[in-house]
Amino acid sequence: MGLLTLDFPREVLDIQASGAKGYRRLVSNTGELERYWRGKNGLANVYMTVYGYRSTRPPKHHRCDYNTPVIRHFVMDFDCKDFRSRKEVGMGIPLQQVRSLHQYLLDNDIKHGVWFSGGGFHVWVTLDKAHMPTSGREVSRVKEAGRRLLSGWENELGLTCSDPAVPFDTAGMIRIPNSYNDKKGLWCIPLKTHELMGLGEEDIMELALRPRKGYFNYGEKGATLNVKEQAPTPFKMNSPKMNIATAKMDGVKILPCLNAVACQEGNPDHYPRVYLAQFLLHRLRMFFPRSAQTESEREKAVGEVIDYMSTLGWADWDENTTRKHVRHIAETYDDHPTCATLFGKGYCLGKCQFHDGTGVIHAEALGGGDMGDDTSLSPAPSGNPSVATSAIITSSHSLPMVEGGEPQ
Repeated sequence: MGLLTLDFPREVLDIQASGAKGYRRLVSNTGELERYWRGKNGLANVYMTVYGYRSTRPPKHHRCDYNTPVIRHFVMDFDCKDFRSRKEVGMGIPLQQVRSLHQYLLDNDIKHGVWFSGGGFHVWVTLDKAHMPTSGREVSRVKEAGRRLLSGWENELGLTCSDPAVPFDTAGMIRIPNSYNDKKGLWCIPLKTHELMGLGEEDIMELALRPRKGYFNYGEKGATLNVKEQAPTPFKMNSPKMNIATAKMDGVKILPCLNAVACQEGNPDHYPRVYLAQFLLHRLRMFFPRSAQTESEREKAVGEVIDYMSTLGWADWDENTTRKHVRHIAETYDDHPTCATLFGKGYCLGKCQFHDGTGVIHAEALGGGDMGDDTSLSPAPSGNPSVATSAIITSSHSLPMVEGGEPQ
């Protein structure tokens, strides 16, 4: 299996330099993806979902069912930011960290490829087998296994510039390899070992003034995920919590799962945005019910949430529409989603420092069986895994972005 084996359907998105709204659309095969890529490349920032899916969501079937991904790989996104201290850093810091990761993966013969994205680095890592979850709970278990693997790498190698929200985000998008970064005026290019290990950031940026085809594949073995397929509860009472880096809104720390599914550039799904608003509004009330707020205090909180959301880079951002939804949430909901709810929706990254104790308690009430969803809030539509608009199409077709390529 190649490094970039593509499954369909998947979603694509372009964001114009003018700042015009962008919307996701489906592509169903390699031909459609190639036509899309050729038509947009060099004219806009183009993205695709990291994964293909086995089902789309009824009734319109214009979006994929994010709980049915084909997980053959994952992507680590290195930016000019320390995600632990939340401070900006120079390009030399993520470059050195990617060098350390590349050497580690070479030493362990793990299949991977490295791209300079124009503003940072993307490392695509192949898994030893494809994982095919069929529900939100199964997606969360894969994410938890991935987070444990990556926490080990991050701690051992000091990978503080790796965005914790990107790997295993089954709804997230990544810049299409070898496409144009309109924000930076540079191309996203694959790197050879001697370039990555020997050139400085300015020399790499000079290479990115010109496009490249293909990729450079390193290693032979896939990375292994230890997925707890039949865990009786989402969270074990005695299992340690992981300290997962996350974002802040004016000092308010955001749950890592919500940071991953709602606080990234692109076009997040509707319910992650709803859950993010519920959490922020509840937190701004210091977890008191709505009745504890005056109307002016509520409107101030709505404004703070809107101001924060406006900075997230959502491709379809509309302040009036968002304000209407956030105000409705502020007037309607007392609480925010529990960890058990977020686990059931497939958003959970693992038992983190903010675990609220749900999952274990609910499972005990159910006699220790598997967790159902917490239905105290409006559920996100999950689609029916059995309703697929097309069969899985696995392809190593030589698209312009992935053709050729030999280890260097």
